[in-house]
Amino acid sequence: MEHQPYKTWILDEEDLSDDQQRRLNDHLAVCPECAQLSENLNSALVAIREAPEVTAPVGFTQRWSAALAARKREEEKQQARSLGIALGSTAIVIAVGMMLIFVPEVSLISMTAGLITTLVSVLDGMQTAVSFTTTLFKSLSPATLILLFGIAGGWLLLASFTLGLSVWKLAIKKVENK
Repeated sequence: MEHQPYKTWILDEEDLSDDQQRRLNDHLAVCPECAQLSENLNSALVAIREAPEVTAPVGFTQRWSAALAARKREEEKQQARSLGIALGSTAIVIAVGMMLIFVPEVSLISMTAGLITTLVSVLDGMQTAVSFTTTLFKSLSPATLILLFGIAGGWLLLASFTLGLSVWKLAIKKVENK
C-alpha cells in the first residue's frame, strides 16, 4: 500500500479538496500507521496551542541580538581570513609561474638551490653563534657567570612583573568601564 500521498496530506497544512479528504479518511480507517501519525500530529498541535505563553526575561532580545551580531562578525572575519589565505596562495603560485615563464634564466631548480643555500647559511650562522657563546661561557669565571645570569634573571623578572601589572591594570580598567 502506498502511504506517501496520505502522509503528505496529513502533515501539510493546506486545505484538501473534498475528494482528497474522502480518500484520506478512507485510508485512515484501514491503515493503522497513518492513523497513528494523524493522531500524534493532532495531539502535538493541541498541546502546543494549550501551552501557556512564557515571556522572555528582561533584556533577552537585546542580549540575543548582540550575541548574534558578534557571531556574524566572527564568521565574517573567519571568511575574510580564509579568502585572504586563498588569494595570497594563489598570488604566490601565479607569481612563481610567471617568473618561470617570463624570466627563463630563473628556473625552479635555481630557486630551490637558492632557498637551500639560504637555509644552510642561516644554520651555519646559528652554529657560529652557539660556538661563540659556548666559548665565551667556558672562558668566564663561575662568579662572572653567576653575576651575568643574576642580572639577566633580574631583567626577565622585572619585564614579567611589568607585563603582569599592565595586564592587571587593563583588566581593572575594563571592569570599571562596564
